[in-house]
Formats: sequence, C-alpha cells, structure tokens
Amino acid sequence: MSDFAGNEELLHDFLTEANELLADLDNRLVELENAPEEAALLNAVFRNFHTIKGGAGFLGATELVKLCHLTENLFDRLRNGQLALDPQLMDTILAATAEVRAMFGSLAGLRQPGPAPDALLAALEAAIDDGKGT
Repeated sequence: MSDFAGNEELLHDFLTEANELLADLDNRLVELENAPEEAALLNAVFRNFHTIKGGAGFLGATELVKLCHLTENLFDRLRNGQLALDPQLMDTILAATAEVRAMFGSLAGLRQPGPAPDALLAALEAAIDDGKGT
C-alpha cells in the first residue's frame, strides 16, 4: 500500500530532483571541508536543504521536513558567522545528509519516512543552540 496514492508521479519527480540536489550537496560538502568559510558553498548547501524541505513539505513528509529544517538552520548560522565548521560539526552534517538519503529510500518505497534518530536531532539542535550565543 502506498502513502502517496494518486501522487506517485509527483513523488517520482520530487525524488529525481531531490537526488540530484543530494548529489550536488555531497560534492559541496567535500569542497566545504577544504574551505569551511566559503560563503558561496555555505549558501549553496543551505539552498539545497531548503529546496528539499520545500518539496518534502508539499508531499507531507513531515519527518524529512523536520530534519531538513534543522540542517538548514544550522547552515544559516554557519553562513552568518555564528558558528564555525569543525570536524565534529561536519560529522553531524554528514550524518544528517545520510539520514536524508535513507528517508529518500522510504519515499521511493512509497512510504512516509520515520523520524530521524533522536541523537542526530539532538546533535543538530545543540549545534544550532551553540550558535545562538555568538
């Protein structure tokens, strides 16, 4: 049974575009490790998460929206200089990206994704909160 009855074509289109964004995101994250303060890269990653979040919202994929929203907020703090990218933060970002990819797998199986692991959500929230004091 599909969680997307009647919207399978829309879901397919979303997954096609979102997977392209995710591939671009992977490339930009590699670049970002070498240039962690590069504004263009931070903005591009922010936009990719924002665009994925928008499509997920249209499909009612609330757990994917939540994860992308937190990651987007994290990149907003990075691009505004409220946070600095360090190896621990990069690990959290890579874990979030891997979870987005896993959620795409649920969507491809015509199922709404479940929530991201609590530890990942907590790590994102903690990083965002760290940036609020700066």
